[in-house]
Amino acid sequence: MRRLQGTWQYVVSIVAVVLCGFHLYTGVFGLLPAPEQRSIHVGLALILVFALRPWRKSGEQKIGTPWWDVLLIALTLVACGNIFVNWQNYLIMRAPATPFEILCAVSLILIVLEAGRRIIGWVFPILTALLIAYTLWGHYIPGEFGHAPIRWRAVIYELYLGLDGMWGYITGFSSTFIALFIIFGSFLLTTGAGKTFIDLAMLGAGRFRGGAAKVAVLSSGFFAMLSGSPLANVATTGTFTIPMMKKLGYKPEFAGGVEAVASTGGVVTPPIMGSTAFIMAEYLGISYLKVCATAAIPAFLYYLSVFMGTHFEALRRNLVPIPKEEMPPIKSVFTLSRMVCLLLPIATLVYVLLSGYSLILVGTSACLMVLVTYFFSPPLSLRGMREKLWSIPSTFEGAAKALIGIVPMLVCANILVHLLNYSGFSVKIAKLIMTVGPSNILLSLLLTAILVMLLGSTLPVAAAYILGVTVASPILIKLGLLPLAVHMFLLYYSILAVIIPPVCGAVFLAAHIAQVNWLKTAWVALRLGPLLYLMPFIFVLNNTLIMIGSPSAILLDLSTATVGAIILVSGTMSQLVTKCKIYESLVLVASGILLLIPGVQTDLLGTILFSVILVIQLMQRKRMRTVTAQNK
Repeated sequence: MRRLQGTWQYVVSIVAVVLCGFHLYTGVFGLLPAPEQRSIHVGLALILVFALRPWRKSGEQKIGTPWWDVLLIALTLVACGNIFVNWQNYLIMRAPATPFEILCAVSLILIVLEAGRRIIGWVFPILTALLIAYTLWGHYIPGEFGHAPIRWRAVIYELYLGLDGMWGYITGFSSTFIALFIIFGSFLLTTGAGKTFIDLAMLGAGRFRGGAAKVAVLSSGFFAMLSGSPLANVATTGTFTIPMMKKLGYKPEFAGGVEAVASTGGVVTPPIMGSTAFIMAEYLGISYLKVCATAAIPAFLYYLSVFMGTHFEALRRNLVPIPKEEMPPIKSVFTLSRMVCLLLPIATLVYVLLSGYSLILVGTSACLMVLVTYFFSPPLSLRGMREKLWSIPSTFEGAAKALIGIVPMLVCANILVHLLNYSGFSVKIAKLIMTVGPSNILLSLLLTAILVMLLGSTLPVAAAYILGVTVASPILIKLGLLPLAVHMFLLYYSILAVIIPPVCGAVFLAAHIAQVNWLKTAWVALRLGPLLYLMPFIFVLNNTLIMIGSPSAILLDLSTATVGAIILVSGTMSQLVTKCKIYESLVLVASGILLLIPGVQTDLLGTILFSVILVIQLMQRKRMRTVTAQNK
């Protein structure tokens, strides 16, 4: 980001406070009409983007805002202000677009694409631009992928003056509960609750063998759950956990792999699950609690397998716990001020959520509770409270900076989704999947997984999920698969690309922090996180592991899957009682997969295979101990 001084520093601070204050205000006193709510949200976020994000990386250390960004800010104010003031003319009276409105439309579309480029790179804006071009000139394409001519004025009207283009429901999600939960997560981190959680993780897991990696799993999972971004999480918690793991004996590539895998899983872990879970709930028309319940068992199995993977590595390398002198003092962690600032906001969030209130009220209540507990936490001296009061604007500014990382992306996603349907392109993609679907559901799922992974390799998680849902979910549901299971399947594969080569952004970043070859780090990540790419196929075809079925069936399948998850990762990490030979690892992997698949026959076969390897390894350990005793 730019280093700002003088007037622009004050402008950014004021806009950031207004943006966060606007969302808190409307969360308490009620939302504005949709066009007004969304235009203010997008307009303020775009102003911050162009004030803080230079047009190229070489400008990040420069002071001040150049004239072209001032021009973009001015155009943003005019274009968004026009929607705020005149939306009734367009949405209710359907007045034809004037030259001024066409100019505003073209300007804002280009501005959104440029903001998206600055935030998430070239790929997403280029994809959006290509789809706009396809909508305008796709009638020149012969064959099935062509479409009937569409007037350019109609496209402009749809994108800017209608409530389905850039002001559609995805932007609506962004301007309401998603914004509030991003603000909540940022408030938690900037008021010190994040540091408290890391210290708690160290006290809880650091005393065990290989505790450094276990602390990384717990803390990274928690922060990724709040941020919804594996890459952002690696960049923050990774700077602490990776050096700690290296210092205590883990290989650099293993430290990077643990951080990448743990940061990735937070996106599918309740109760926050980043922002994507809220989008899923709105798509399906179900409660957010239902999405959390669906995600609970797969998330538990995933983190159990990663946690045990670090344990098996610690056994193999005979690693020690975190030294006592490096552990945080218990008395300094379990203080009233630190515990209140962490636990009370989370308890408020859970209570309001379980009480059945809207997600907007849930997010607002949690945000306000963070500020209240922070302000009134000890010490309660007049000087301390004054310092906290003066720090609140910087807290708001940090939250606004977190928010602008998602707003341009979701507006671009709204344009993409609308044009996919408006041009008929999503139907054409669905037909390709449909041609193989009726005869082979597994092949359809595999093709869908590849498609969504490709999207996830170039797009943020929420954007890849949204596009995957738009293109693939209708056809998979027509094949007889449960809608909720299909959406969870798409969510899992939308995040998988961050740890699977060749893109694997989280792995690249973790390897950079660990100062090691990224391919070695990617190999560790694949061995630690097999459930991330196997579990979706299991729960989409048999729904007990997403809490759908009789309680007895769910409990039985959860029990066998828990054992299977541990056995599977013991095979991928080549460690059980002793270090595994290649054939032992392969048999353990097969055993774990069989136990993960619900069914009596698969459970029985998996148990037999595991028992054989366990007996072999116990006998090997006994022989090794006998030889060692004789040598002494």
